[in-house]
Amino acid sequence: MKKAISFIATFSLLLLLTSCSTHKEPTAPTEPLAATQKIGYPKIEEILWEYRNTVRYQNPVAAFDYTNNSNYTIVQLYLQFKFKDGITSEQLQLTDTLVADDEISELTPYVIDWIVCDPGEKAEGAVIYMKYNTEPTSVDQCELMDLISAEIEYIAEDGKIHTVFYSAENQGYSLSAKAKEPYVWIENDYTRIIPKPNTRVVSADQYKETALCVDVYDVTHDAYLAYIQECQNMGFVDKYPGEDHDYSYYGTSAEGYKIHVRYIESMCHMEIILEKRDAE
Repeated sequence: MKKAISFIATFSLLLLLTSCSTHKEPTAPTEPLAATQKIGYPKIEEILWEYRNTVRYQNPVAAFDYTNNSNYTIVQLYLQFKFKDGITSEQLQLTDTLVADDEISELTPYVIDWIVCDPGEKAEGAVIYMKYNTEPTSVDQCELMDLISAEIEYIAEDGKIHTVFYSAENQGYSLSAKAKEPYVWIENDYTRIIPKPNTRVVSADQYKETALCVDVYDVTHDAYLAYIQECQNMGFVDKYPGEDHDYSYYGTSAEGYKIHVRYIESMCHMEIILEKRDAE
């Protein structure tokens, strides 16, 4: 049952990302590079990606891998594509419904990769979307795409996360004027009863004073399982004893809190939701 819940939750998250990103226009420059030239940035030419045939949820799909040859740690990579001119619906062979030939040019395939990737490392297994929630079934479909734009979040020399934008049309770059801390934590009654994640990139947010939501990046599956054990050591009791915790864990505490921890393997991402049990 928990595996089914985990799958549904993961699919819901990806659906949300898809809804936002499918209609996302290529990002316009927000600040000239000349005004922020003290901050270096990774270049698209330093990100070498490839497509790979694999299986996800018993279905054949193409996955996205890339090697980070820049001097910066990449926190998130968002790539937007278009289909090459003259591509037909028959060539695409989408798994749900065929798209009319004259509509193919309006599709914007994309990749969102949340794997934290250090210089020289390889990030593997990101999901590719051809349209809406449709993934390519083979690398042949991916070879029909051309890059439109890239949005790269990375850790700069100042230790903060910056964003650089790339436009394939003019091969130009621009840097966002905004930066954020890689590790954002909150000290309150909620965080004192759970383990503090031991990783480089964390975003914690208190939602309407009733729930704590934490996104943890750069997490291995073993680290996720170890985190669950730490939660149990701090007093949380398994809500579903006897079932495995491979990708989702539900627990309750004597203080009246409930916790849900889930793991998304393709993103090396762990999500923690902690709330009062009477807040249901």
